[in-house]
Amino acid sequence: MPPISISLPKHLAQPSPKTSSVTVTPIPLTSPTTSTVSSNEEPKLCSFCSLIDFSLLRYPTTTDLRSLNDGNPAPQDLSPFKRNPYARSEPTWSLGLLSRIHKSSTSCGLCHAIRTVIDQQPHVRAHFADMGVQDPLVLGTVALCGRLSAPERTSWLEHDDKYGGLKERDCFFLRRLGLLFRPADKDEDVNEPGMAKKIESWFSMVESFQTMNTAIPRAFGDRGEDRKAVLMGDEENPETVWFAGRKRPEMIDISLIKQWLEECLKKHRDVCGISEEVDENEDPDLVERMRRLSKPIPLFRLIDVKKKCIVTKYNLYDVDMSALRFASLSYVWGVAPQKLVLQMKNENELRRPNSLVGKVSQTILDAIHLTEQLGLNYLWVDALCIIQDSEDDKVMQLGNMANVYAHSLFTIIAAAGDDSNFGLPGISTPRDAVQEVVPVMAPSDNKPGMSLITALSPTHQSHEHPTRKTVWASRGWTLQERALSRRAIVIMKNHVLWSCSRSHYSEESCCETATLGTLAWFGLQESDPILNSSERTWYTQDIPEEQVWYKFQRLVQDYSGRDLKYQGDAHDAFSAVVEQVRRMTGENFLWGMPSGRFELCLCWEPYRRGLKRRTELSTLEMTSFKRHVPLPSWSWLGWSGAICLKVQDRELEVGLNPKVVCFVLRNHPLRVLPVRRISFDNDPERASSWAIPNVTDSKYSVTLDDIYDNLPSLTPEVLLDTPDDQLVIFWTESARFRLSELKVQRPSELQDNPVHMKEYTKYYRDIIDDDGEVVGKTHPCDPEARDIGVDEKGDGKCEFIRLANNYLPFCDPEKVVMQVRRGTGKENKDVRYRVNLAEIKKEAWKSVYEKRVLVALG
Repeated sequence: MPPISISLPKHLAQPSPKTSSVTVTPIPLTSPTTSTVSSNEEPKLCSFCSLIDFSLLRYPTTTDLRSLNDGNPAPQDLSPFKRNPYARSEPTWSLGLLSRIHKSSTSCGLCHAIRTVIDQQPHVRAHFADMGVQDPLVLGTVALCGRLSAPERTSWLEHDDKYGGLKERDCFFLRRLGLLFRPADKDEDVNEPGMAKKIESWFSMVESFQTMNTAIPRAFGDRGEDRKAVLMGDEENPETVWFAGRKRPEMIDISLIKQWLEECLKKHRDVCGISEEVDENEDPDLVERMRRLSKPIPLFRLIDVKKKCIVTKYNLYDVDMSALRFASLSYVWGVAPQKLVLQMKNENELRRPNSLVGKVSQTILDAIHLTEQLGLNYLWVDALCIIQDSEDDKVMQLGNMANVYAHSLFTIIAAAGDDSNFGLPGISTPRDAVQEVVPVMAPSDNKPGMSLITALSPTHQSHEHPTRKTVWASRGWTLQERALSRRAIVIMKNHVLWSCSRSHYSEESCCETATLGTLAWFGLQESDPILNSSERTWYTQDIPEEQVWYKFQRLVQDYSGRDLKYQGDAHDAFSAVVEQVRRMTGENFLWGMPSGRFELCLCWEPYRRGLKRRTELSTLEMTSFKRHVPLPSWSWLGWSGAICLKVQDRELEVGLNPKVVCFVLRNHPLRVLPVRRISFDNDPERASSWAIPNVTDSKYSVTLDDIYDNLPSLTPEVLLDTPDDQLVIFWTESARFRLSELKVQRPSELQDNPVHMKEYTKYYRDIIDDDGEVVGKTHPCDPEARDIGVDEKGDGKCEFIRLANNYLPFCDPEKVVMQVRRGTGKENKDVRYRVNLAEIKKEAWKSVYEKRVLVALG
């Protein structure tokens, strides 16, 4: 019989790969901060809070999960197994104005906890001020937060309401209580409790409250079983509530992290391991794949965490990092200078034992302590393992970043604070956030009651990672450090997260059960940019290469929206991701764009907002010229601002059809070659043995003579002084159109929200033909840009060149075109530079385009 479908997005309804979990063993609490929690405590709720249907927040107990795993059908009258009785998937209740909650906080436990949550997030008040709202209306929403699946080799059953009998159920969904804020409407009765009539949010704090494990004893002493129940949960206790919130101690309990690490090392070798952790006789293919990701280096420095000094690993050949067990640190340098960095003048001094004692920044000091506590001897930190005043050493070591993070046993991510002096909270200083516990349901009919506990890092959107709003997550360099790490210990301001290719855990949630069930948190698994993760996304085809390209596309979008202190770092700060993708796919890259998909990637577009051109030269010397070079305008790396890279096969499947074949200029010797064949440059034997489309004799081919004949300013002397991979050359069509004044596109449903209006407002220009008709429009523009690309011909028109045809379903055919401008110097007047991307109606383009031209993009 066909199963009943549930009204959820497709990607949420799919089961995730089974996640191995941590074996439950006693853990000592260093400084417990638990308060009295009892399942028999009566809730104290106001008339607003008491109307929330807290039963939707019920989490499964040991008894529930054992019953499911034994083949019994899911109970129809208990969450998270029962159907949602409300019309909305996320039922929402009015909690009144914030001022009412403040007044009620003296008598209502939940109002008091809401006030605590807001007070512990200082940016929330600032956000209210930005919205111009002093006393917002507060809504409580019960939102989906995770997907609960059966353990390995186990199936769950539920009653089939439509056809009768039983059917398999892939997963169930857990919920948390979140808060929404908006101004009250003039005619809205803010004093009326109950279900919200208008569901709209100007600002959100999703997952503000977790369900609390009420099986925790009222008081616990030094007994191991009590400690285990508080921190890890107890699989033998039938009343243990799994995946629920738990109190965390003021200081980080190192043994909890040790158990996460040990479990991964034992159970996840197939996805989180590298060659030295896998038996070659057991899995030779895996060993070979892991070794391909390795790139030896002549010299490699580490911090010896026991001797407190720098050690150098080198030999006559190359250092094999896969033979080393070390940790790495990802952190924010910040504006304040580091206390100590490695320089040519102090390298010998810092090799002496204890030479680092009392001299390093607090974050590095805490990371050294944590690494030592976790049983490793070595730690890699950029400030002390790369000579900061040696460009040669930077070039060598930065080219090895993919290896560093891919081969480190784990990466410590310092996600708290805004500089290297902040430290790791819970290592040397206690964490001060309050976890407030609120009874919300009294026990009845032999059923336990329910309590909620305040979350330590509420996010502002669903599927948003808790680190998203941190300074660490805004920095360009830190993205590749996380993306390439096999395992990450994320030190937040008030709690710790664990992430590997198979598991995600939180210090504030009780998820470590190996046998009862597995949970995929939407805010952790599905928003964590792990390049090597075995986690499959449901947003693209379940084909290994397409999974890699989807992850790469997301990483590009994330990285391009981040900040760089030095804009010339744009290439270097992402180079490790590019190198890792190259090893995984076999693709070569030109300035962040894969050569085998280059023409498709040339159609990249701004994401939401206009971009600013990067005019700085590369920080490090590059190309065969060994000099600082411009960042090309045709590459997304040449622009500042978030972009969307067209790289997946699905772009072709929905109708985007590139119509150019690109060639690239290279020197020593001077030559042009197809971008798709750059991997075979200077390797004719390999090129002749590989089946690659021959474009030499086609209408798309480009030769040096073509350049001399069609682009006269690009003489042999000019080209001989042009660095490799700066000019991309191709034949295409060219046409000229006028542009309108700047247009503004605002989302109609957010007209009254000043914060969202600023974020989602787009600026663009209409494209106008000679008859004054609008025949297309540009992608988002930078509203502050004064020069919009009108060329020197004096007719007020701009030049556009065709890149692709776009045949989207149910839309008129369009030409995907690039707006370009020509260089202004004597030597580059025949070089065109990207200004923006646009779409123009097919018929309008055919009636105007002048001729087929040879384009050199710089």
